[in-house]
Amino acid sequence: MSQRPKIYHANILFLVVLCLQATNFLFWGMPQFVRMILNEALFVLLPALVYLKLARLPFRETVRLRRPGWTVAVASWLIGAGLYPLAAISTAVYQQLLGYHSFGAERLLPHTALEGVLAIIAYAVMAPLCEEVLARGIIQRAYEELGPRRAILLAGGLFIIFHLSLVQGLGIIPLALALGYVYRRSESLVASMLTHFGANALAALVVTSSVFWQGAQGVLLSTPALLSGLVLAAAGLWLLRRATHPAAPEPASAERAPLWRAWPLLLAGLLYAGVVSVEVVGARFPERHLPPVQVEAAPWSTPVEWQYEIRNIIDAPVGEAQCTLTPDEDAMALLCRSQHHAYDVDTGHGRFIGGEGEIVAEGRWRRADGMALGGKMEQTFQRRSRTAWTFDGRQFVVVEQEGDEPEKPFTLPLEAEKSPFILPARVWPWTLTALPFADDYTAAAYVFHPYTWRQATQDSGPQAQLVAIMVVGQEEIGTPAGTFTAWKVQVGDRETAWYTVDAPHILIQYCDGAETWVLRNL
Repeated sequence: MSQRPKIYHANILFLVVLCLQATNFLFWGMPQFVRMILNEALFVLLPALVYLKLARLPFRETVRLRRPGWTVAVASWLIGAGLYPLAAISTAVYQQLLGYHSFGAERLLPHTALEGVLAIIAYAVMAPLCEEVLARGIIQRAYEELGPRRAILLAGGLFIIFHLSLVQGLGIIPLALALGYVYRRSESLVASMLTHFGANALAALVVTSSVFWQGAQGVLLSTPALLSGLVLAAAGLWLLRRATHPAAPEPASAERAPLWRAWPLLLAGLLYAGVVSVEVVGARFPERHLPPVQVEAAPWSTPVEWQYEIRNIIDAPVGEAQCTLTPDEDAMALLCRSQHHAYDVDTGHGRFIGGEGEIVAEGRWRRADGMALGGKMEQTFQRRSRTAWTFDGRQFVVVEQEGDEPEKPFTLPLEAEKSPFILPARVWPWTLTALPFADDYTAAAYVFHPYTWRQATQDSGPQAQLVAIMVVGQEEIGTPAGTFTAWKVQVGDRETAWYTVDAPHILIQYCDGAETWVLRNL
């Protein structure tokens, strides 16, 4: 009896597993890494084992569960570990090219030691064990009927589709082919598991860097790591070739299977295209499918004042600010006066420059629902500039003046299908103190800059950009005013604010991507 799975059966199995993978969103409420572990066990490994049982194929002989020997084991691990930086960095490049936003990515990372351990089990243990049984032990084994090279290419392609992600699939192309090559040369599933483990173990270190090795991203996702990884992978491939002598491949079948037997792959391709379409739209435009932000009534009935220390990208103090929030019967009025000191910092990843001067920012919004009403800003750096604006619910009216030049009027209509929520620049961190804080609260709002450089039109003027807002969760924040448990709120891709957990929620820290405001007193 042949111990090789049939291609048609492998195709049906792949379709079944892919459908199960696509239903994973139904369990979104389950803890992230528990869900990943159960997915690998129940939706990947279990269907593969059931198929082998129904087909009456012996497990060890069919999937080639053999000891590879120490030399091959080390070589296999080196290939996987060496290719990880290439996979991770190329994935990041593809994200940039495709215009993907990183919004919400942080909530998928572990925040406790227990979550970190579960993440390591999911990435470094369950994925190599379960996915290799399916992808190499059954699918590539079946496709060997067409010859070893075609088997590697076809199994690698299906392995990429299996991940149901365009950007991740593009990033793992070299690794997918390497896994197939290792399996072919070694004739051992354990060897391909070790290659998979080598890559995923490093991925687990990066994913868990927030709770374990905090420098993992800087070390493993750097240019030296990429170059070193390529050297290690090349050394592993050389060592593997010297240590293995695979048997001559069986003659490829001269009979062509009927085209109708490819229907499982056709359906799998359609499913993949549908899921990828959702991914592309969701990753490029996450804000378009979210309801507008809704805030509660502002809790303050008397004026309150806070002082902040301003720090640059390397956490050096570069200014200070005093902000006063004054309520009246129907509106809240904010006045923030900040002094800034000049600095020039090159972090190696970018240059950050700040000027010497003062900014006085004012804003008003409705007390009941946070609707922006208007504001103004005056700044004195190399020259004085003044900006005033109002908003009537659909249109901004802006007046800008630089130095003694004539005033420049602008209008900016806001064509929004839903009732918009406006977050004025330099004012919004205090507007969101009335946000309904809850884990994973997600909504959309327009961040409004009264006067800024507009890339699309290559000029300066008012700009409103729709962005996604997310309450990421709670974390400990240390400030000169004390240590707080704070709600972390992400606004778009760059800006983040932290608020006290207890009401009334006070802004204790705010980062615009270049500078951070830190509370100095309560």
